[in-house]
Amino acid sequence: MGLTARTFSFCLLSAVCFAQHVRTQCDSTKRLPENCASSTRIQFRQIIASDGSATPNSNVTTQRLGLPATLQTIGPKATSSTLGFTPSIVTPQPTRKQGFHWRRALLESFTFFSIEQAYVIKDDFRWVVSENGVPFNHYWRDYKQSLSTWVHAGWNDGDPALYSYVGHPIQGALTSYIQIQNDPKGERLEFSNTREYWRSRIKATLWNAVYSTQWNIGPLSELTFEKYGTRARPPWNQNGTWPCTAKHCFTGVGQVDLVTTPVGGLGWLLAEDLLDKHIARRVERSTRNRFLIDVTRCALNPIRGGANILHGKRPWYRDSRDAGDESFRD
Repeated sequence: MGLTARTFSFCLLSAVCFAQHVRTQCDSTKRLPENCASSTRIQFRQIIASDGSATPNSNVTTQRLGLPATLQTIGPKATSSTLGFTPSIVTPQPTRKQGFHWRRALLESFTFFSIEQAYVIKDDFRWVVSENGVPFNHYWRDYKQSLSTWVHAGWNDGDPALYSYVGHPIQGALTSYIQIQNDPKGERLEFSNTREYWRSRIKATLWNAVYSTQWNIGPLSELTFEKYGTRARPPWNQNGTWPCTAKHCFTGVGQVDLVTTPVGGLGWLLAEDLLDKHIARRVERSTRNRFLIDVTRCALNPIRGGANILHGKRPWYRDSRDAGDESFRD
């Protein structure tokens, strides 16, 4: 037989032997690596104990398989040194519970706060730099004056009703959604009369109340930026003109916003959750038109959409339905 024929026969026989390689246990992705043999027909199943010992499968004998003598004498107390290799121990990793995302929630709240203050400062910049043209000039003196004025101001702060009874509840709802979307226990909850749902929304309202208090009378609030209630900013009339010539003057501070923001914010939040579950869900079940679904979600939940943007998500994103969708991943 010539060299070419011998070479061809050798390659053919090698291919046939490789094709006969048994790999039935490796076809399933659920099998462990220890159950797969990649270079031999021997499928030697071991049960690895926590101390490193190994017990062979009773159905397979080492004599019949022609294994080395070290494996023929294997016993229930065999160790890695006896086997000649170090067995790998596969232990399930415990699922780690996620806690509240404090850093991200604070960052989103500060971003929203900066946007709000930038809008207000645009209109009241002359008061921000009213003393010597420097912001925060005489900070502690003015802050104490503002707090004193706030305590004696009463309910109304002089803002239009649209601001106090619509604008501030919207602010409260958005800050509540900031808390919800950073809470793994509440981000996927939909409107329901359950303990988990109400506990989640009450926690969001508490976050809303803290934000509202800081916005109204905190160290970085309307009092310190716009100098409401200070001697440097005189009171004004109900129609917004100043100086005040009427009997009752307004100073820009009052207790109204501390109540309407958390209470109205909770009401707005519940309304959006209710609409999302009973109307947006119905639209999703009746059509596969993604544009129509997204528009419906945004129209029914505009404040949640704003919170989604702060969270780095699309306005129409829903944790309860879109969390596993590849198109919504960051």
